[in-house]
Amino acid sequence: MTKYVKENEHLLTKNTIRIDDKKTSDYTITDYLIQRPNNRALTMPVGLLIYNLGNLNYDSIHQQKLKAFEDRNNFWDRLLSKKQTLKSIYRKKKFNDWLLTKGEAPVIVDAKKTANTAENLRTHFFNNGYFDATVKTEMITNLKKADIYYNIVKRDPYYIGDIHYFIKNKEIDSIVQQNKDQVLIKKGDQYHQEKFQETVSAITQLLRNNGFYHFTESLISFRNIDTLAQNHITPVDFHIDHRKIKKGNVIEEIPTNVQTIKKISVFTDYSFETRNNVYDTKKNYNDVEFYAHEKLKYRVKTLANSIFIEPNQIYNDDAIEATRRHLKSLNNFRVVKISQKELPNNELATTIILTPLKKFGVGINSEIIHSNIKQVGLSGGFSFINRNLFRGAEIFQLSLQGSIFDTATKSRSSNTGTFDAYELGIDASLEFPKFIFPLLGNLIPRTMTPRTKITLGTSFQKNIGLDKQKVTGVIDYTWKSSLKNKHTVELLNAQYIKNLNVNSYFNIYSSEYNQIKSIQESEFPSYNLTKDNASDFIQSIPSGFQNSNPTDYKTLKNIQKRRSIITSNNIIPSASYAFEHNSKRGLSDTRYNYFKAKITSAGNVNSFLFETQNDQKVFENIPVSQFVKFDVDFRKFWSKSTNNSLAFRAFVGVAIPTGKNKDIPFISSYFAGGSNDIRAWKTYELGPGSSNSGLEFNIGNFKILSSLEYRFKIFNSIHGAIFMDAGNIWNLPNASSTASEEELFSGFKSLENIAIGTGTGIRYDFNFLVLRLDLAFKTYEPYLTENKWFSNYSLDQSVLNIGINYPF
Repeated sequence: MTKYVKENEHLLTKNTIRIDDKKTSDYTITDYLIQRPNNRALTMPVGLLIYNLGNLNYDSIHQQKLKAFEDRNNFWDRLLSKKQTLKSIYRKKKFNDWLLTKGEAPVIVDAKKTANTAENLRTHFFNNGYFDATVKTEMITNLKKADIYYNIVKRDPYYIGDIHYFIKNKEIDSIVQQNKDQVLIKKGDQYHQEKFQETVSAITQLLRNNGFYHFTESLISFRNIDTLAQNHITPVDFHIDHRKIKKGNVIEEIPTNVQTIKKISVFTDYSFETRNNVYDTKKNYNDVEFYAHEKLKYRVKTLANSIFIEPNQIYNDDAIEATRRHLKSLNNFRVVKISQKELPNNELATTIILTPLKKFGVGINSEIIHSNIKQVGLSGGFSFINRNLFRGAEIFQLSLQGSIFDTATKSRSSNTGTFDAYELGIDASLEFPKFIFPLLGNLIPRTMTPRTKITLGTSFQKNIGLDKQKVTGVIDYTWKSSLKNKHTVELLNAQYIKNLNVNSYFNIYSSEYNQIKSIQESEFPSYNLTKDNASDFIQSIPSGFQNSNPTDYKTLKNIQKRRSIITSNNIIPSASYAFEHNSKRGLSDTRYNYFKAKITSAGNVNSFLFETQNDQKVFENIPVSQFVKFDVDFRKFWSKSTNNSLAFRAFVGVAIPTGKNKDIPFISSYFAGGSNDIRAWKTYELGPGSSNSGLEFNIGNFKILSSLEYRFKIFNSIHGAIFMDAGNIWNLPNASSTASEEELFSGFKSLENIAIGTGTGIRYDFNFLVLRLDLAFKTYEPYLTENKWFSNYSLDQSVLNIGINYPF
């Protein structure tokens, strides 16, 4: 590892921070480390090892090879031709450059960076009230390697004493005194510099929201802080000064005054090319002036609804930011710029400049797809977008998506060709920047960016399961109560699912046919059973068979019931509410929480619209599904550095049939397994419970899933992961008409049937997406009668998952 470490240099192998003789790995402390050792993947510095395979002096070697090549005429030149030999020389040069570029150069201990880190650490503790803290560094060397130790002694902290206010502007003083809760430093609290900065920000925002346009953080200062106080209690003088303006060679103090917005001008179609053209269209709405070249393309009422400032009101920072954010949320403008121009008498002229996006847009996408059902295939899509459809910033989008692929389970035994299956879908949506349903318009304030979206779509599958056609209509409302919290109400999500290939049921679900075949051969050998008449065979079973062979009779009836559930066409008219919290700040944030809860009711609120036949709600003789469903998804991400993180996910979902229903429709049921689920099992392979039915598609109405994944950088854009997935699906008692005892969830005892899979993965980060390969092993298999741990923990029983982006 020290191949390129020179004499008198040391490779940095470890940083250790001790606080009062206790080692810490707290990221709020370790973030101050300026110099870090080479990245390690599973204790190995892979990037450094790759770098060491290269030759730093290869440029001179390469030139020597080229010089020698000019005059030589050996056997290889005659055999391969000199042109091929020359290419070989350049290939070696290119490979060496790749090793040095993609690898990591050794991190050499830098005394200056060590000293700067120590000073940063001392400053950190000083800013948290430990004015007497000391930081000493120690370097322990072993040949050309070195460990750096930062030994911190905090000593006793200092506390806040009396706070005295010195505010020159009486109007500002009055506002501050009335809002003492914004002063976050309190007498008796430990000194924290962060609280001082938060106070500066809070008071500045308070005053700017009260009309003080020129007020800045630099006008606030804290003085008379005694860092040598004998009793470790320091007084604080809180100063707010006047503005300082330089006039000539003289600096004058000017009071910061409240300023009022006199006029608001909105330029609706600004572009660089037309910046000097005359705006020949002007319209006034609620005292706001709207300008455009030629004609206004947007209804001024719509734009006015996004503007939260008004003429003759005092300046307000929050209102300006809300206006900017709301106008951007319309997704009709590429640039939103808001500026102020000073007028006499402490007045301001506000200018809002909008640069529209192109009205029409076309998108094309394509990708190679792979899953446990879609073995390999091609997917492509086309989308068309029309912005500002009705001049109210509406967005119309038409999407067409199609794919062809080879399936893992052929729907017909005769299908043996590659790319024998396909899927086609088309969706049309219209989005409004407001609530359009009657009586809802005033429920949510405009600052929460309410939106309405209406979607109609249909999809068609061929040679996928029973081949489905799905028609969907959705009306949903979304709004944001804060930057982190989002709410979604689906007033209506109506789905119609039609199975187009019902007669091939036993070709697809061959495991069930094999069970029927076994019973037929044993009990009814004269019956000529085929996959086409298997259902007729079950119906022909005499009633006396139930008494003579109840187990086989129940098996046959359960198969028939399951077939009826899966092949039944369904109408699912549902409504739902979802709450989503995401504390992530930017794409690079690796320390955040995510939470989502969703409750769905299908066929209950609107059940009066449908007639009843045989205790089943129907519409035009099509069964209407009735159930209640509740999902909770929680994720948390920890990180000690930008290159290493720990990710956790927990999901719980339950679906309960209502009315006279005893089952959940197939499309709304839960499954386990797959590249984003329990990765050691293929999609639909696991569960329910401790059963090992061997069915092609296993579903349940209760699901528990959790995953823990450690993600780390190997080198360059290649990352690795070690993960553990745990979970299963079950059927709830009285919520399934076909479930066996081993499939039911019967309390905490059923948790012993949670399956566990572990594995490792490698990912390549393309910046815009992550290509993922995960190799997962069955670690605990709840359906085995004995030796449930590590029985099939082998490469031939593993599952390789190919995915795009992270599993969660």
